[in-house]
Amino acid sequence: MSPLARLVANGGLAALLCCALGFPSTPSAHAQATAPDAAATAAAARDVSSEPSGSVDDPWEPFNRTMFDFNEDLDHYVLKPVATGWDYVMPRPVQRGVDNFFDNLKFPARFVNDLLQGQIDPAAITLCRFAVNTTVGIGGIFDWATDMGLPKHTSDFGQTLGIWGVPSGPYLVWPVFGPSSPRDTVGLVADSYLDIATIFGDIFTLAGARVIQTVNTRSLLLEDVDAARRASLDFYIAVRSAYTQRRERLIRGESESGTAIDDDDLYFPEDTDEEVLP
Repeated sequence: MSPLARLVANGGLAALLCCALGFPSTPSAHAQATAPDAAATAAAARDVSSEPSGSVDDPWEPFNRTMFDFNEDLDHYVLKPVATGWDYVMPRPVQRGVDNFFDNLKFPARFVNDLLQGQIDPAAITLCRFAVNTTVGIGGIFDWATDMGLPKHTSDFGQTLGIWGVPSGPYLVWPVFGPSSPRDTVGLVADSYLDIATIFGDIFTLAGARVIQTVNTRSLLLEDVDAARRASLDFYIAVRSAYTQRRERLIRGESESGTAIDDDDLYFPEDTDEEVLP
């Protein structure tokens, strides 16, 4: 049996165990599932578009703006037109399925970082989400775990380093990859080695998967990004503020709205009107 087949088979056993543990069910919550980082950044940018530029440590602003303008041109001339075509030919449920599939591949990094942060309950939920969605959800295409009361959340090595007390460092914009920081750049590299696509795929399969994932994610954000741009006096400042504020909230263990996360909310998300985990 191949390693990938064993992974799926073991996931089925874990799914049965999770069901046996009796995690409480909630009404359908696909709309509450955590958006990709780019989506959260674009949405938040609409709310902080007028924030003063001096509120964020940005000594490399000339370089960052050059990279930001490069990314904007790349999006305008390449990524957005391709994503628009993808959005035209692919029904939204299919796009959501593709997004769910790639999100499911982040399981190893998410699980390991939950453990490194000492977050045992989120780690258990991450494991159960992967087991359920890999088996019942047909490889992660369908997010049945959210319907079972197992909320999606974000956990990465940059966040882990922040919780350990490693400072973020100045704001940094990379070509193609976008907003980051020295700490989050290290985290991004570390997490890339724990992605299932990296573990089981060759370089060509991985490259093709990344292209599909990027185009699909951008297609889901067409309206969000356009709205953020229209609402921003300076889109660079808006994205910078949104990114740094969101990363700070994640490290503090707060939800997207800025409220602290209660352990009970991990299992009873219907008691709140916001996302259960950041």
